[in-house]
Amino acid sequence: MKVSPMRIRILVAAAAVITLAACSDSSTAPKQLRPTGRTADMIECRSGYHIATRDDGSQYCEQDLGSNMATPADTL
Repeated sequence: MKVSPMRIRILVAAAAVITLAACSDSSTAPKQLRPTGRTADMIECRSGYHIATRDDGSQYCEQDLGSNMATPADTL
């Protein structure tokens, strides 16, 4: 069976497309790196608290002063 030159060209073109598609995730272009912050800085507080920042930049949960709602544990 003889393979025509047109089929070889189509096969080479398809291989090139597949190769380029496989390399699309690994860019060689320069990237600007930006700090994303520490994961410890991404905290969540429960209801009735908010995130507060200390003088040294660390964060913690501080109780809301305007919240006068009683919780079930407070009523016992």
